[in-house]
Amino acid sequence: MYNIEENFSKYTRDIGSNILFSPLPGTTVKEVRKGIEVSQERMAQLLGVRRETVSRIETGAINPTAAFIKKFTKIVSTIKVFRDINALRDTHQIEGDLPLNPTFIKTHLALTSAELDALMNIGSASYRKTKKKILRRIRI
Repeated sequence: MYNIEENFSKYTRDIGSNILFSPLPGTTVKEVRKGIEVSQERMAQLLGVRRETVSRIETGAINPTAAFIKKFTKIVSTIKVFRDINALRDTHQIEGDLPLNPTFIKTHLALTSAELDALMNIGSASYRKTKKKILRRIRI
């Protein structure tokens, strides 16, 4: 059974450490962002920064701050979890939505319902664009 909290934590740990230990953290940020099919503009909106800031980080003009990395990994991990849920639904491994524990949302995500809805929509759109790749990973 798919565990939302466990997978969120795994994604967060993996993404954060990949950025932190990368010799080119901006390139890693860019690869991760593109991997979830999110534009610089949309990512900037989600992060609460200007698009130029995302661009400057990705090109290496500036390094991402710890606060940026933390928020970026939270957003990307949430989107990846929603992609997984779509894949599980698509393969009939689950029906309907998995219940999101309110304590988990408050503790780990600290998102408004509007922000959570936006990330859910992005996760669904990202899943549709990368469906084959995600289904191969989920079936393992």
